[in-house]
Amino acid sequence: MTTGNAKNQLLQLLQDLGCPESYATFKSENLSPSGIHHSIVTVTFPDGRQVCGIGKGQRITYAEVAAAQEALDVLHSHYPDLIVNWDEINVEAQAGDALIKLAAYRSNDTSKASEKSQLLQQWESDNHLERMFDIWKSQGDPDLEVWGDNLGQKHKATLVEALLWRRFGAQVLAADAPLHLQTLLKIIVLD
Repeated sequence: MTTGNAKNQLLQLLQDLGCPESYATFKSENLSPSGIHHSIVTVTFPDGRQVCGIGKGQRITYAEVAAAQEALDVLHSHYPDLIVNWDEINVEAQAGDALIKLAAYRSNDTSKASEKSQLLQQWESDNHLERMFDIWKSQGDPDLEVWGDNLGQKHKATLVEALLWRRFGAQVLAADAPLHLQTLLKIIVLD
């Protein structure tokens, strides 16, 4: 998540989810002649969940930042699945990409290496993976409900690869696979 004030962090979170900033609505008012402002932020996510935060401050900006901080605190404590960690997703996507490669080369659809490579190029393309994302989302895939409509092709493709890993990684790898993979790494790494 981005650094900076809580309002910027909240808006960055929405952007990371592919949601427009308009998903967070701030309502502010001046409470007293001395300049105390009150702000309420309501964030509505694509899956229908809502989070609210309330804040006060000497200026509207301060009140909005305080309200955003309260909303972020609620998100962290009650809806941690809405906090996007693209670093984690990218690691899972790389593993998902490896599963796609394994599936393509172990496929019985064709026996020629060149044909397997062509299939792999098709299946690994961001365009193909984006289409998969859009189809899964339109079919109501529960893992994609939270994602907004403003995600780019690369993010959609990355999410599909990550989901492939989450859904099939444990089924493809034996329980002792990490040990065998470490042995493999010792063989291929030249010191």
